[in-house]
Amino acid sequence: MDFFANNFMQQLLKEGGPIAYVLLGFLVIATMIFLERFFYCHRATIDTSELLRGLFNVIRNHKRTEAMALCDNTPGPVSRVIRAAVSHADQSEGAIRQSVEETALSEIPRLERHIKLLACLGRVAPIMGLLGTFLSLMNIFKKMEEEGHFVEALQLAPDIRTALITTALGLLVALLVELAYFILSEKIDKIIQEMEKGSNEMISFLLSLRMEKSGEETEVVEPEVDEKS
Repeated sequence: MDFFANNFMQQLLKEGGPIAYVLLGFLVIATMIFLERFFYCHRATIDTSELLRGLFNVIRNHKRTEAMALCDNTPGPVSRVIRAAVSHADQSEGAIRQSVEETALSEIPRLERHIKLLACLGRVAPIMGLLGTFLSLMNIFKKMEEEGHFVEALQLAPDIRTALITTALGLLVALLVELAYFILSEKIDKIIQEMEKGSNEMISFLLSLRMEKSGEETEVVEPEVDEKS
């Protein structure tokens, strides 16, 4: 089976010409990008709710250093965004949100690394296939011009086959690359949503905790008043 597949691929590339090799190169590059980004996103995916529960308990016990260490030991951009909020817990709400936004702006490009290149390959592949088709058609017309009005079909068959192969390969590569792009985009969007969710919940928790502490400090105990009989 493998031998048959290898022979078929070799024959396809041979008949497809240089454009077929270019399209194969597109597919190889896209596959490398997909695998690298897929495993990166897989490692970056965490249980945000579980992380927040652990952090809330630690922060309630006034152990902010341990909370930041817990974030450092948790991989992924979600924990780093939450850590930015925890590390600025004693500052104003605006400062906390600014720190979170700055961290998110540095993390999102890491998530989207090479994604634009993947999208570009998916859009260029069918155009490259059409280019191979046009080049083959040019060869067909050239042979017709050289041979005159009577041209045997066997003379045109190789160029016609090349034209069809390059078109089919371009569409196939575009389909696979666009599918890979969609899968990665969904994973990246989910991680970004978790970053936003985690940071907002942490900020709300820190602000509510601060209000609780300030309420305890400013609480006034009213003296008991003896009722006159």
